[in-house]
Amino acid sequence: MNKYVYIPYNKKFPELFNREKARLLGPLAHKCLDIQHIGSTAVPGLGGKGIIDIAIAVEKDCMEEAKNKLQELNYEFRPSFSTPDRFYFIAYLPDPEENSRRYHIHLTYPESKEWEELTGFRDYLRTHPEAMEEYANVKKQASEIANQNGDQYRKMKEPIIQKINAFIKGSNAK
Repeated sequence: MNKYVYIPYNKKFPELFNREKARLLGPLAHKCLDIQHIGSTAVPGLGGKGIIDIAIAVEKDCMEEAKNKLQELNYEFRPSFSTPDRFYFIAYLPDPEENSRRYHIHLTYPESKEWEELTGFRDYLRTHPEAMEEYANVKKQASEIANQNGDQYRKMKEPIIQKINAFIKGSNAK
């Protein structure tokens, strides 16, 4: 399965997120403050890799416990992609249109810079169609040129991500 591809937006993405959110809320209900659909599948009209990205906010002192609950739900913790303020997980779950679909979870706390960036980036793309189109074009080009090289794919996207994050920070400063 090729990971670094560009597929069109699918109107089923929010439904897939909502189904997984409901499954996550059971074990995390007493710790979870918020669960948000983020990433390309959370932006109507934006294509991408088709991965369902989920941001979960818990109290900072509950992150270890929430991490353990996610692992019990068969999410694989990836320390190399995690930071001190954000734990990163992946899972492959059954999918109605594909054999399985990749899900990412970004576990953090609501006051973290990471939470602000994850949700802010999504919100910016949802409300700025010209930025969404520019980002889509960069993603298409990166998926074609990177030839499944993740480092190259991420490096090619970095300038547009930094540009959008600068707009977000600038608008939050006002």
